[in-house]
Amino acid sequence: MDEIQSGLKYVLQTDNKATFGLSASGGAAMDAAVSNLLEPGEKAVVSVSGIWGQRFTEKCLRHGAEVVQLVKEAGLTPSYDEIAKVLEEEKPQVLFLCHGESSSGTKQKLDGVGELCAKHDCLLVVDTVCTLVGEPFFADAWGIDLVYSGAQKCIGCPPGLSPMTYSDKAYEKVMSRKTKPDIFSFDVTEVGKQWGFNGDKRPYHHTPPINIMFAMREALQIVSEEGLQNSWNRHLNAHYQLWEGLDKLGLKPFVKDPADRLSTVNCIEIPEGLDAGRVIANAYDKFNLEISGGLGGTAGKVFRIGLMGYNCTPRNVESVITAFEDGLKEQKFL
Repeated sequence: MDEIQSGLKYVLQTDNKATFGLSASGGAAMDAAVSNLLEPGEKAVVSVSGIWGQRFTEKCLRHGAEVVQLVKEAGLTPSYDEIAKVLEEEKPQVLFLCHGESSSGTKQKLDGVGELCAKHDCLLVVDTVCTLVGEPFFADAWGIDLVYSGAQKCIGCPPGLSPMTYSDKAYEKVMSRKTKPDIFSFDVTEVGKQWGFNGDKRPYHHTPPINIMFAMREALQIVSEEGLQNSWNRHLNAHYQLWEGLDKLGLKPFVKDPADRLSTVNCIEIPEGLDAGRVIANAYDKFNLEISGGLGGTAGKVFRIGLMGYNCTPRNVESVITAFEDGLKEQKFL
């Protein structure tokens, strides 16, 4: 457990004591963030530019929190000025941003947002499920108060142990609650005892997924051996390789501003007249390759290509390009 904590601190770029793996999926880690940081009646500003902001909103409401949505069209992200304006007007206890919105392929800029939240006495929560290890990320340097992620994306571990970290300020917020977090299994003060950052002993809290813990330890060791910068570069180079190939086929990115595009989840506009289902089926039947469709508001509008962890290699990218080329030719688009 100590070795996992050390590895997670490295990939999250943090010295936070409350850094651990939650025995659950990344979606459950979102629940844990909400149930620990927000008490009934408190307010959260939630950035919504895809399904994950909508999901965070739903979970806040179920926990009795008030929600103000900062809504952007799929493919766009809120600017620093838009975030500053809503924080000044609403004065929330929590601001939620999704670093990588996998349903639309956008990457949220985070520079300066942590300082902005500190100025307004607001905790910054960031979803990094599809970006951690794949995109540059600096929890401490960017002043982020709570981060959660997923094991199975860029880290390359089977799902079931989700990275989480709480800043001292976020942890103090939990410790000073008027009411206890309403999900005992996700209460960071209880989980923290088992992980060794809340008290000197490690009492039983729950049975952790031991097999996944060994897998996470190994996955983090592999990341460490490659080095974060090299991992970030590998994902970015695969992203460039993919779009160089897709551009030659006449395919266009859904996210128009290159600075807002995720390198780990790439969204491709479905050309008018193209049967997307046939392209997906052709790729699976002939190349044993899965191409995803849109999710939530992008359903029927985009293809989605994940370049994460083990899948993020030049050979695999070339296979994707070949599958698209064959699918387009099959429908006489080339």
